[in-house]
Amino acid sequence: SGICFALCAFVAATITQEFVRGARVRKAATGTDALTAGIGLVMRERRRYGGYIVHLGIVLMYLGFAGEGFKTDQQVLLKLGEQTTVRQFTVRNNGVKVTDDGQKQMVTGHIQVSEDGKDLGTMYPARWFFRKHEDQPTTEVAIRRSVAEDLYLVMPAYDVNDQSMSLQVVVTPLVNWIWFGFGILVLGTGIALLPERAFAFALGRVPAEVGTA
Repeated sequence: SGICFALCAFVAATITQEFVRGARVRKAATGTDALTAGIGLVMRERRRYGGYIVHLGIVLMYLGFAGEGFKTDQQVLLKLGEQTTVRQFTVRNNGVKVTDDGQKQMVTGHIQVSEDGKDLGTMYPARWFFRKHEDQPTTEVAIRRSVAEDLYLVMPAYDVNDQSMSLQVVVTPLVNWIWFGFGILVLGTGIALLPERAFAFALGRVPAEVGTA
């Protein structure tokens, strides 16, 4: 994971340097603002800079893959009122509730969650037993997403009588960067395929001597 982070930083810095240098030259040549110069730069050479953006998206995806190396998966047994800490998250068993909506019986764990002492609210992992399929219950995972990491809570076993439960706590860092990177990859592909007239306002004329240089 460390090697992957280092390579991602190297590639991201290289791509950023290409954009900054090109935008500076175009800004000086056309007299436009930095944003317009940057857009014009990309649109004049859509395949080249679209390809850079695609590579940046791949870098972000690999950041997400590298985060898997720091994944934490821990299973704990909590009685009513007990709590435990997994990495920076503290989870507390506030009880197991049984409800029925007519189609299924729902056994829901009420888990109070805090991060480094800051209360994040209650999460609700559950087991659902549908009518006529009681022998095939579904597991409902409680998920809290953030830019830094995702927190997953699963309740594989429980005891309604004493309100205890077996709780699986999974912390996966940077996983959302995979989806964010995929979005950037799609954006870069789209830019490479755009017609030139789409950003004609940014394609100001560049003096011949500058273009030659």
